[in-house]
Amino acid sequence: MSKKTEKMLHGSCSEAYINGARDDLATKIEVKVTGDFEDGAFCGDYGTFPIYNGYAIEGTITDKKQDSTLETAITEGYRTGIMPDIVLITALTNPVSKQTERWSISGVVFTEVALANIEAKKSVDRELPFKAERWKNLEAIS
Repeated sequence: MSKKTEKMLHGSCSEAYINGARDDLATKIEVKVTGDFEDGAFCGDYGTFPIYNGYAIEGTITDKKQDSTLETAITEGYRTGIMPDIVLITALTNPVSKQTERWSISGVVFTEVALANIEAKKSVDRELPFKAERWKNLEAIS
């Protein structure tokens, strides 16, 4: 193997945990933090300056459906207005160096849930978009 490919991270070396339970059938995990900026313009200056107002966390977990546990918790939260307390942890490992990048995302609220998404002769894919409150880096790759 070349030195370049030994440094590359690969999605096949990743894991996702929802409230401590591994999502064995996850096929894609995306979590991003987006800054909220407004443009500031000032008299006597031709430039436009970004003014930071905060951030938003959002993402999507895509997996193969294996049970109804998460759907039941999400829909119960929608029905009662009391959202379940959900923490997502992601891990991405370099198998050569054995280093891992891990993130904890807390205050996760799923914004959509499919009650049925069934197609003949296909495994059932489940896509769960979400918003979250906080993130924390648990481990970084140097």
